[in-house]
Amino acid sequence: MTRGGFRTQFVLWSIMAVLQLARLVGSLVVRTAWDLGDYLSLAMLILAAGYLVYLLHVRRHDGRFWEEEEARREEWDRRGRAL
Repeated sequence: MTRGGFRTQFVLWSIMAVLQLARLVGSLVVRTAWDLGDYLSLAMLILAAGYLVYLLHVRRHDGRFWEEEEARREEWDRRGRAL
């Protein structure tokens, strides 16, 4: 996974988690009985939180790969400027 791909996925999953959390809090404020939509929102919130934890795990263990990728990119930029 590239650094840009990580950032994009992290932002999208964070937005989804916040939206599901806001929906659940809103439904708890308005009414007390849970319907199917509330349970689906809770499931999506758990899924999003789990995926965010996974992305943080990937970030921690792919740091070396990202450094190598940046070194290759800098090498290509240096070669391009030398031409």
